[in-house]
Amino acid sequence: MILKSSKGEKVFVSWSGGKDSYLALLKAKEAGLQIVSLLSFISADGESRSHGIKTVVLEKQSELLSIPLHTEIVTWESYEDGFTRAVEYLKKDHLVAGGVFGDINLAEHRQWVEKMCKSCDINYNLPLWMMKEEDVSKELINRKIKAMLVALRHDLLSEKWLGRYMDEEYIQHCLDLKISPCGEGGEAHTLVTDGPLFSKPLPYKKGEILRDEKRALLQVFV
Repeated sequence: MILKSSKGEKVFVSWSGGKDSYLALLKAKEAGLQIVSLLSFISADGESRSHGIKTVVLEKQSELLSIPLHTEIVTWESYEDGFTRAVEYLKKDHLVAGGVFGDINLAEHRQWVEKMCKSCDINYNLPLWMMKEEDVSKELINRKIKAMLVALRHDLLSEKWLGRYMDEEYIQHCLDLKISPCGEGGEAHTLVTDGPLFSKPLPYKKGEILRDEKRALLQVFV
């Protein structure tokens, strides 16, 4: 765990709608940080950049968590500019002094977070940093966090997992395949539909499965 912010400091959470950002949110709150905003980066078609989750779903999560959501439209090429623009807005309108990120063990991700937070003059916090991936997955289950698999690499995982919640069977399956149960290499992504801080479970409907060369994505609607 890396916490650069002091207790009571106002922070935003980098928000994908998935399990890692959600567990990072919980741990940051339990450490005494004041969560004033969720920050999501979305594509021009209204979906989160990494998970393919529709903005309206992120907005519903925000409502059920009682934490405001700020979205920033970016491309992969304009991501850094979008990050800077969003942080400057949150510093001005929400008085944030730090950000919370759900990265676990990828050094290049931490380096990017450090670089961008330094350039924006804010603290960075990595509540999950260097946790064992199996421990992260099991903590999600033990804390009754409902993380539904909504995207996966179809060269690594069967589409049968789409729409199912992460459980012991899924974790063991990933370990048997020697792939990351947390999806650190992009093996799979999740949508959190319930857990601590939710006022009630996220209402949703499953749609069709969309496919590209690498991924299969389950459409989810609220």
